[in-house]
Amino acid sequence: MSTVSEERYVNLRDLCDEVDSDLFEPLSWILILNLDLIPKRDIRANRNLSFSYNLMDEKYKEAESIAQEIISSKNPISKHYVRLLELDPNLKKTIEIARKFFALAHRRIEISKQLGIKKF
Repeated sequence: MSTVSEERYVNLRDLCDEVDSDLFEPLSWILILNLDLIPKRDIRANRNLSFSYNLMDEKYKEAESIAQEIISSKNPISKHYVRLLELDPNLKKTIEIARKFFALAHRRIEISKQLGIKKF
């Protein structure tokens, strides 16, 4: 998916309204826009970050697997995953929203790598 270069912010509410407005609440707790600023070791250590990262990287089966793991855990955020899978059991709508939502973040990562910009 291409993005307009002037577009710097993504409004998750608007994206959800295009697909399914009920998904805004659980996804607002789950998706993280600035994954490119988080060290990969921290992403790997946190299942919620891994879920978002896999969505951003279009690894949807891995994301779905992580969602199922989180639901069965005692993690306080699991209620958002439960709600997400109630609304979107096969993550089809979530994937559609995530593709749009992460297009800018993914592009930032590519540009950062090309320009050799280091993370803190």
